[in-house]
Amino acid sequence: MRKRSLSRFLKPTQLNYEFVERFLVLLISMIFLIVNFNYKEEQRYLRNYVIDFFSPINIVFMIPGTQINNLRAWINNMVNLKEINFELKNELLEMKNVLNEFYQLKVENEELKSLLNLQIPQTTNKVVSRIILDPSDIHSSRVFIDVGLNENIQVNSPVFNENGLLGRVIDVRKKSSEVLMLIDPKSSVPVMTDTTKIKFFVEGGKNNLIIKHLPENSIIYENELVISTDVSGYFKQGIIVGKVLKDKTGKYVVLPSAKKTDSVYVMTVNYEMKKKLPLEKLE
Repeated sequence: MRKRSLSRFLKPTQLNYEFVERFLVLLISMIFLIVNFNYKEEQRYLRNYVIDFFSPINIVFMIPGTQINNLRAWINNMVNLKEINFELKNELLEMKNVLNEFYQLKVENEELKSLLNLQIPQTTNKVVSRIILDPSDIHSSRVFIDVGLNENIQVNSPVFNENGLLGRVIDVRKKSSEVLMLIDPKSSVPVMTDTTKIKFFVEGGKNNLIIKHLPENSIIYENELVISTDVSGYFKQGIIVGKVLKDKTGKYVVLPSAKKTDSVYVMTVNYEMKKKLPLEKLE
């Protein structure tokens, strides 16, 4: 009977497996408890040994992860650098635009100061304006300025920049005026040399002003300053027109001092003329 019971107990069944497992777990637990309380130094040594043993292996397995993290950080830095670079470029462009505006304002301020300080015959009405240029007709000998009847601009009023006489007004509208420049072939201005006081007329030419009605046996000198005169009652005396030069053929001409490309700002003045300059020649 006992043999049968023992054999039944030893016979592999689910119950026997559970008993064996629980017994082994209890036994291992007791062994760990005993070792834990009686072999602390040995445990510390064993733990350090295991850590030291597996440390190289752990480093080997950590290398791919570290490299991946470094790669991700590098990619993020590159993306951030591109964004920062784009922002810095925009800021630099904005600063360049601001500096250009400041520079333009400085240049315009200097031009206005030079224009206001220009020595001209005394007048009661000075009007500073801007030249309106047509890019498609940059070489035109006529330009428009942005002042007109509202500013009391009159026909035949001289127009000049900081370098001298540019032309005269030939048509006035409410808010703009048309200016015939000295270089226009239909332009004729009475002038005289500043040193020798020789009086003559200059007419418009392609690059220079052509000397007309020069008295016989008159002597003029190269680089001599030429100014306007009131001999014909059209202009006031003393406005700079240009200087005497010799062209390629050796003929004396007058190089105009003022060009429309010198400055965007010009000054228009009104004088009480003795005569009205005829406009029918301009038709």
